[in-house]
Amino acid sequence: MTRPIEREFEGKTAFVVGGSSGIGLASATLLADRGANVAIIGHSTNTPALAAELSADGKRKVIGFNGDASQADFVRQAIADTVAHFGGLDILMCSAAIHPLGNVIETDEATWDRTFAVNIKSMYLTCHYGAPHLIERGGGSIITVSSVQATSNTPNVCAYATTKGAIVTFTHTLAVDLAKHGIRANTICPGSIITPMQEHFAKGNADGRSVEEVYAGLARPVPLQRLGEASEIAELAAFLASPRSGFCTGSEFTADGGLLASLRIV
Repeated sequence: MTRPIEREFEGKTAFVVGGSSGIGLASATLLADRGANVAIIGHSTNTPALAAELSADGKRKVIGFNGDASQADFVRQAIADTVAHFGGLDILMCSAAIHPLGNVIETDEATWDRTFAVNIKSMYLTCHYGAPHLIERGGGSIITVSSVQATSNTPNVCAYATTKGAIVTFTHTLAVDLAKHGIRANTICPGSIITPMQEHFAKGNADGRSVEEVYAGLARPVPLQRLGEASEIAELAAFLASPRSGFCTGSEFTADGGLLASLRIV
């Protein structure tokens, strides 16, 4: 019997890396609202307190871990603690990212290495330690967050965009290798979404403009004439985590307001 969408994740457990802000937080909250047990992993020191706040009304079941998701010991322990607390794992969502600015000449080696550590290694570690638990449950869903900049770039995003392209390929390998275990893997490629990261990007490209003016400029080439909301990406993540997307694996799902479909020449 199919569950109503409001409780479709009842009895399931999700592990959301980058879950303390932006798309990760919106997705973790929606999954919890629909019945999932959720672990949020964030670099912010307030992640456990945020989890407690989300769970305060007794309707959501959320725990939080504060640490560096590019460090193997931390990820391994956070997954072990999540499994011990909730009894298993069914959904992995990897959305942790940093967004440094700079071209290949300006980007120093330390920035390059750190961007790959946060944006890519965290996904590898989450899946390396998490996928065996999905296999134990007979399958599950892995959702990674890439970007439209995996294929089409603005200037001065060398390290960030390169990692986003790598995420797409990494997700393909997950889909191919883990399908026999009943695990699906898909990636979301958002356009400009209003998040703390987007605000950081806007401030870095302000050139004397306000954040709102930068947002207006980013929205101008978008056919829908606006930026996206984190809650809209969360709805896509929930679809990919659910049986409703049962025949979807190894795919990129773009949510960009039509940006990549549009050729603006005037």
